[in-house]
Amino acid sequence: MRTPPSHYYFIGLGLFVLLGQCQTKKPDAPKAEGFDPPIPQTMSYVAGPITFQLKELQEKINKELDPVLVGKENKNGKPKGIISLRVERLGPVHVEYADQQIKLSAPLQMWLTKPFSRDTTPPKKPFCAINVNFKSPLSVTPNWRLASHTTFTDYTWIVQPKVAGISLTKLVQNLLEKHKTAIEMGIDSAVHNELRLDKMVKPIWHDMQNPLLINKDYGLWLIPKPVSIAAGPVTGDANQLTTHVRIALETQTELKPKSPVLARTPLPLLQKREQVSQTSDLRLMSFVPYSDINRMLALTVKNKKLALGSLTIKSVSVYGGQHSLIVKADLDGLLNGTVYLRGRPTFDTLTNTLKIKNLDFDAESGSVLSKNTGAVWHDGLRTLLQGLLTIRLADDIASIPQEIEKAFEKGGAGKKTDLGINTFRFTPQKIAIRPDGIQALINVESKVGLTVNKL
Repeated sequence: MRTPPSHYYFIGLGLFVLLGQCQTKKPDAPKAEGFDPPIPQTMSYVAGPITFQLKELQEKINKELDPVLVGKENKNGKPKGIISLRVERLGPVHVEYADQQIKLSAPLQMWLTKPFSRDTTPPKKPFCAINVNFKSPLSVTPNWRLASHTTFTDYTWIVQPKVAGISLTKLVQNLLEKHKTAIEMGIDSAVHNELRLDKMVKPIWHDMQNPLLINKDYGLWLIPKPVSIAAGPVTGDANQLTTHVRIALETQTELKPKSPVLARTPLPLLQKREQVSQTSDLRLMSFVPYSDINRMLALTVKNKKLALGSLTIKSVSVYGGQHSLIVKADLDGLLNGTVYLRGRPTFDTLTNTLKIKNLDFDAESGSVLSKNTGAVWHDGLRTLLQGLLTIRLADDIASIPQEIEKAFEKGGAGKKTDLGINTFRFTPQKIAIRPDGIQALINVESKVGLTVNKL
């Protein structure tokens, strides 16, 4: 048997001593101190127009407006007064929008009872007929009603009032002037009673509070909590009316295996504004506890074999300190012990990925093995752990608008309305290392449109 050269014994002895040192040396854990200041709660806003068709408004007014505008009979079935005027709609009310207000017109027919007669029964035929025009501004009230303030403008004769060839237009004008307030109030009442925007907005308000799954693999949920809603003036054109609304909400994220169950906030009173911004500004306030991250890491290590040649990762956990995320990795094999790495969480805007930037060994962990020996696995371990702590959101973020629209269509509000998200931009704002977790603020800018197909 050939005897090995003497220098082989020295190499073998050196490796034995080196590996023995690696297995027994335990670096001190970096202290959990030195944290970023907390990110203050920032309000988010979702804005967009609520649009409904003029023909829908017209149908609602005609449905609600009593055909008899003036001269309803009393409890005894008789008209009131010595000379009683009875005014009925001869046809439907026509509605159009012009000069920043709605204009209404309707043909009316009138009956007069016989003056100074005990017989107060109206004649079978109308006394005359006119086409009356009104105008009104429109606004949305705090209790979610469309409010009008109808005023009489003018009229044209369809059938002029005459008795035995004598014109009685002056009499009719005086009677119409006397009763025009009752006609105006009847139209305003029809608008107020029938056009309940809260019935349309309430399902949307409730649906937007549903937790949204951002990342299925990690169980990352976005939880919106709307707190108030404001609306600007009602505008329109020849076909539709529009009011711009902006919803203020708080947002947070949670790491949960299943959808979080939260109490819904009721629809609040509407705040009226002279002008509201039409751009949504959604600021996602996220707080991810280290306990949730460690739960996720424990499941990953349990289900996957994480190894680099003869080096195996037995467990991984994280905590905060030194203004960094500190990663604790328990190893087996070439090194049987614990190493610590640290890095700053960051958001990659190119790939929409949340990851740890510049993850590297803590000073003491880096000295466990010499640079020459450790270079074999330093880079590989860093890469493996960095990938383990990377949350890929690219596909999920891109699909958020479609997921919101899909969920909206399935809800009750989607049966009468169409929701459109035209733009969606996702950018990071701040990330803070806190004692119990990672706090992040991410900004989402979008434009949302809501069209009411049926009031």
